Amino acid sequence: MISGGSLERDAKLARLATLAGCTPLPIDDTQSADFILIDLSSETDRLNDTLLRITDYLQKYRSTALIWSKMESLEVIYAALPQGQCHFLVNADDVEAMPILAGAFGRGGMDRLHDRDQEVEFRSLHQISDELAEFARTLARMADPELKDKLQDKSISYRAAPLGGFQGFPNENSVTKDVAVTLRLREVIKLRRLRDRFFPPDLFADPAWDILLDLKAAAQEGQHVSVSSLCIAAAVPPTTALRWISAMTESGMLLRRQDPADARRVFIELSAETSAKMDDYIVAVTTRFAPFI
Repeated sequence: MISGGSLERDAKLARLATLAGCTPLPIDDTQSADFILIDLSSETDRLNDTLLRITDYLQKYRSTALIWSKMESLEVIYAALPQGQCHFLVNADDVEAMPILAGAFGRGGMDRLHDRDQEVEFRSLHQISDELAEFARTLARMADPELKDKLQDKSISYRAAPLGGFQGFPNENSVTKDVAVTLRLREVIKLRRLRDRFFPPDLFADPAWDILLDLKAAAQEGQHVSVSSLCIAAAVPPTTALRWISAMTESGMLLRRQDPADARRVFIELSAETSAKMDDYIVAVTTRFAPFI
């Protein structure tokens, strides 16, 4: 089922679905579809109404949504749509959707990241981007040989919504603030970013560790971290960061909390166990005096 926001966009999404082996259908709230393709990149005035409609449809038919979005609207979209039924393509082209539509998601290792009865295997995340990217390029070449020289090696802009529910905010009095620890964490983060002045940033890509460092520093400062700001802190393309945030949330390392002052925004923070492990790590590093982490 397709909703591109215009006849031209609808036609492009229909062609994309056909190339991926799917049967495109027009938007019809009275019939069920396995996938719904929704392009929200240009939605502005009617975004909230559109999100309500998508949410109602997904809850009614238990379908899977593939959402095109811009980074600017990610906060609102991420918080509004049902968890576990949505995949996101953030600032992405259509080629990057082909592996998901063609079944790469269902057949590949990504499935393990969304099976709550199995342990999340983070090592598979290091392989997913390359595997899906190659699949996307192969399909694209079959569909349009002229695209061969236009396709680049890059992370697939995919993110699956976390399956866990929202958590309530902890009592502010329970947050332990240590100025020395906070300064040390921020210095570590600065040192990590300093490497980018001398080497290609993707040479040292380690989004999980950057995510943990930023969230721990924010917790020490009593600050809440939004999804979009955490994507920036991860120092990788936002969709790559979102994949890691999703996997780490599903594993229980991170918690997803809705902003009590604005239901359109979601905050991410460390779980109590992960925070305690970070505390232990900081103590161990301090005793060894290892500034370059």
